[in-house]
Amino acid sequence: MPRVSPQVFDRLLQIAIADLPEEFAALLDTVPVIVDLFPSDELLDSMEEAGEKDEIDDLLGLFVGPPMAEWNIPDAPPETAVIYLFQRPLESATSTRDELAEQIRVTLFHELGHCLGFDEDGLDRIGLR
Repeated sequence: MPRVSPQVFDRLLQIAIADLPEEFAALLDTVPVIVDLFPSDELLDSMEEAGEKDEIDDLLGLFVGPPMAEWNIPDAPPETAVIYLFQRPLESATSTRDELAEQIRVTLFHELGHCLGFDEDGLDRIGLR
């Protein structure tokens, strides 16, 4: 399990963003990515209330907000559209810095898939779960 500083984690995130397809990277102009060490109690409580308790234990990232298809298109996305990445769970899920970099990329892509409207089954079908 590699432990990295916030600065190194951010560098790995920036590399992952640079590797995204252009259509996905463009979403990050309007949907912020927030890195927290762990999910907040409020986020975990809201997941539990939404019936997503089974997903809490393996939570590496989370998209919060309505999918893009529900946005009022000339308007900006709702302020609630946010992607969270959780640094310590991502580190715990990997053994090396290279694996961490790959898991950051995969998790970011996965959460962007939710932003685009894919559910977990849809993400499975396209290999993002």
